[in-house]
Amino acid sequence: MYRIAVCDDETAAAEQTAEMIRKWNRQIDVSCFRSGEELLQSYSYYHAIFLDIDMGGMDGIETGKQIRKLDKDVKIIYVTSYRDYVSGAFGVHAFQYLLKPLKEAAVCQVMEDLFLYLEKPKAEVLDFQTSEGIVCLPTDEIFYFEYANRKIRFVAGQREYRMSGKIGSVIERLEPYGFSMPHQSFVVNLYHVKNVSGGIIFLDNGAEIPIAQKKQKIWKQELLSYLAERLEGKNKWNS
Repeated sequence: MYRIAVCDDETAAAEQTAEMIRKWNRQIDVSCFRSGEELLQSYSYYHAIFLDIDMGGMDGIETGKQIRKLDKDVKIIYVTSYRDYVSGAFGVHAFQYLLKPLKEAAVCQVMEDLFLYLEKPKAEVLDFQTSEGIVCLPTDEIFYFEYANRKIRFVAGQREYRMSGKIGSVIERLEPYGFSMPHQSFVVNLYHVKNVSGGIIFLDNGAEIPIAQKKQKIWKQELLSYLAERLEGKNKWNS
C-alpha cells in the first residue's frame, strides 16, 4: 500500500487535499498533519508528502530540509500560494510544486506522475568511457563536469571520474536531463543547485561552480525556467 502525508496548518485545506488523493485512488493511505513539527515528531516512511510552504511555526522549506535528514527518498510536493517561494526550496529536491488553491485536476496529474515515477527506474542511466573503463551512472547522481588540462573531470555520488572529450559534447548529451553550462569549463546538474550568490553556484554536495560574467543573466533565466517548468507541472526531468 502506498502511504502519503499531507502537511498544512489549514485543517480544511489539508482534508481537501487528502480527499482529492483518496478520490484518485481509495487504496492510498493518507495521513494529515497540521504543522511541520507534528509531522517530524511522528515521522514514518511515506512515499510522498504534500507539504505547504507557508505555515506558522516551522515553515515548509525548513520542514523539508529536516525531512531530508530522515528520508532522502520520499517525494516532496510543495504547495504554495506564492511563486516566489520556489527559489527558496533549493536543495530539498522537490518532486513537484503546486499553486494554491489546489485544483483536483492538478492533484490528479501529480499523482499520475508520482506513480509513473515509483513504478519505473528512478533515473535515466548513461554510460561514460572513463580512465577506469566504462561506468554506468544514473543522471540524478551526477553533480557536475569540469574541463581542465585537456581532460573532463566529473563528480557523481561520492566519487570523481575522468574522461577524454570536449565539454561541448557533454552539454549536448546531458542538456535533455536538466544539465546546464554556466561557464565554458563547467556543466552542472540543475537538480543539485542549492543556492546562487555573487556569481557562484552552490551545489548540495558542497561544490562551488563559477558563472561566467557574460552568462550570469541568461544562466539565471535558464535556472528560473527550469524551476518554472516544474512549478507548472512539466516534470520531464523527474519522469
